[in-house]
Amino acid sequence: MSDAYKRHRIVGILLAILVLILVDHLNSPTFAFNMGDGRAKSTLMQRDASACAPCGAPCPSTRE
Repeated sequence: MSDAYKRHRIVGILLAILVLILVDHLNSPTFAFNMGDGRAKSTLMQRDASACAPCGAPCPSTRE
């Protein structure tokens, strides 16, 4: 009877998954923004510059 799981196959599959995760992470717009690429489109670029709070919430005096 042969083994159901071979060590080299499990290690290979886990390495392939790790590579896919790293490729996805390195190609993400948020990673590009954090690395200093200001042209990257991310939600961090869409904050309101006139907001009082860092999260983009409006100032209490400007609420209607």
